Amino acid sequence: MSTLQPIIHVLQHSSDEAVLEEFVEHESLIWVDWREDEEDVIQYFNNQLPEAHQIKCEMIEIDKPRGVDIVLSSADRKLTIPFADDKTDRDSAIRSMQEMIAPHYEIRWFMASLGSDTLAFLLLSTEQWAELERQFGKEKLEFHFQPITSDSVMFSLDMDDVFTLIKERQEAHASE
Repeated sequence: MSTLQPIIHVLQHSSDEAVLEEFVEHESLIWVDWREDEEDVIQYFNNQLPEAHQIKCEMIEIDKPRGVDIVLSSADRKLTIPFADDKTDRDSAIRSMQEMIAPHYEIRWFMASLGSDTLAFLLLSTEQWAELERQFGKEKLEFHFQPITSDSVMFSLDMDDVFTLIKERQEAHASE
């Protein structure tokens, strides 16, 4: 079975709640709890990458309230995750991981996990995402699998924003 087949099935039958519920068990989804350590989040994504494309994660103690910098590196890039002075956060770690693996790979947020304290992500090659977009269109693909950008807010959404997004998605889904 193709790597994309379960994703294609979800996109073909996205109005069927049973299909979405079944997909949440799929092995390719990366589940991240809001309490995860950022270095663990990086490792979850690395586990889905070929060894040659994995990102090194180095923790460096610093004299700021957050106490640590996390430096991501590959053969040709190095990036210190841009955390606030007082804390680390999963959103910044995921956005930085996306920046490090681009343009060869993309992380996308599986939007059916919106509203939970554990969110699901899917990492595929850029070519695989492009194939899915050709088959289903950008709008439908991004409705279900939201790209991670430098502006993405996932774990840091306040509850009012989460409920607003859920309502907007339900209304859009009902009109499909």
